[in-house]
Amino acid sequence: MFDPTLNGVIAQIEAGKIVLPAMQRPFVWKDDRIARLIDSLLRGFPIGTALLWKTSEMQRFRPFQKDIQSDTGIIIDFESDRSSERYLVLDGQQRLTSLFVALAGTYDGKKLFLDVLSGVKGDKDPGNVYWDCRFLTEKEAQELNRWPRPVGDKAVGSERAVFVKFHDLTRLPAAKAGLIATREAMKLRLTPNQTERMTESYLQGATILASKTALQIHLIDEDAAEPMPVEEILEIFVRVNSGGLVLQKSDLLMSLLDLKWNDIQPELYRSVVEINKAHPFNITRDDVLKSILLANASETRFDRLVADRGRVEKLAAELPQYLPGVRDAWKSLTILLIDDCKITSERFFRGGHNSLLPFVLYLFMDPHPKPAEKRRLVVAIYVALMSGVFAGAEARMGAFARKECVNGKPFPLENLCRLVAQYYGINSLEMLLRRHLDLTLNIAHGGISLDNNPENLQRDHIFPRSTLEAKGIPDDRANHYANFHFLRDKDNLNKSNIAPHRWFGKPGDQPAYSVADLKERLLTHDMLQPGKFSTMLKERSMLIQERALALFKMESVASVDALFDIPDEE
Repeated sequence: MFDPTLNGVIAQIEAGKIVLPAMQRPFVWKDDRIARLIDSLLRGFPIGTALLWKTSEMQRFRPFQKDIQSDTGIIIDFESDRSSERYLVLDGQQRLTSLFVALAGTYDGKKLFLDVLSGVKGDKDPGNVYWDCRFLTEKEAQELNRWPRPVGDKAVGSERAVFVKFHDLTRLPAAKAGLIATREAMKLRLTPNQTERMTESYLQGATILASKTALQIHLIDEDAAEPMPVEEILEIFVRVNSGGLVLQKSDLLMSLLDLKWNDIQPELYRSVVEINKAHPFNITRDDVLKSILLANASETRFDRLVADRGRVEKLAAELPQYLPGVRDAWKSLTILLIDDCKITSERFFRGGHNSLLPFVLYLFMDPHPKPAEKRRLVVAIYVALMSGVFAGAEARMGAFARKECVNGKPFPLENLCRLVAQYYGINSLEMLLRRHLDLTLNIAHGGISLDNNPENLQRDHIFPRSTLEAKGIPDDRANHYANFHFLRDKDNLNKSNIAPHRWFGKPGDQPAYSVADLKERLLTHDMLQPGKFSTMLKERSMLIQERALALFKMESVASVDALFDIPDEE
């Protein structure tokens, strides 16, 4: 019989009877959120629900973590057996893991402690925490408990605190908790009010795990005569975790594949770790899964796939053979992005990684492109990313990749440009550069190098927009890419509408921009002088286009424009 008390739930987690199915993603709550959950529990608030599926069917699962390391990343050690019935968590993983960590484990090597003198409302707002819960080492707890405190000690507050392990409080015998608290209070020489507060805390801690109402447990297939089909269980999982959004259909697809390809989750996670190792990108599990589907010439829209369960069963048998080649293709692409495209930041992948998938498929088909082919790939990557032709266009991306990125052909750069011209009217290098300011500035800077931290750089007008608007300069010229550069956020705080010849000469409390600093931005001191906006715009546009040509290894602007001016195939 299932024990719905918190004590029973934690005991069953510890015994491995309540486990996490492979479809569940990693634990993500931080220590402060765990502490807030315990504050809610101690205040008698309901802390949500958990949905558990009782089954003895073979399912991939992993036990709960009780010792959390905030920088560990993904846990990929899954198990499976038919030895006994288990309860698989379909919803409530974060709460249950938090309770398990608070009661039986650690967070970054520290135990959860509770100040038993806290919990009083006082002048606190109801939205604040009343109970002071912290993950501490024994030494840190002793330091906080020290009383009286040395004069001038600013490391801790002025109020007296008595931090006790939360686990120890919950293991006190309820009948004796009050007496134990009184004895401890006498040893610590607490005041009567403090003794009363400590006694209440001990009694509350000793009885809290007996609650059947704090966490509502909903069971599926508990003593069911007709068990629910696994496909419906998986659909329940997606709906309770995402409201049924199509974006989360990848979880359902992964779970369906997992029924036949038992190692799909750990293998994909290992591949993701290997792809992202030492690279500034965040390639995801779903990116790799889509790439494998493309390599199999399959549909990549997860919502379409999960509707055909028979097809998914066949895919589970076919897909594993493609994973090694796809993993290598992603690794080759990340190197190409950094070394040849000079792209070193996630900020340039507007619309996600969909635009990269045709290139992964191409490199899967042709793992060792020759130098001339790599040059075509660089141009094609910029065309795809800057235009956004595949961003949010799953069907278009899939059709192009499956039809065009095939073995034995050079990358279909001309057909890609034709597609971009068809959908967005882009027919020149100038129009392409206008389309994606961040990537254009990346080209202008020769690849972002400022502080090696491109995520925090800001786009900034060289000639202030407000000044140009006051002079009647049209928006399309004031906001032209040639009137922008990348700027550190701290440098942008003091810029306002200061004229460029003044600001670049004295940027707040920072050193003046040197000739080399300006050269990196394709600027000169002469371009920044009053009355030179039009000249600067014309000259810097040409310089940025020349830098793009050098990156693309193409001879002239006309040679790039010609890529978009291709008659339709008969």
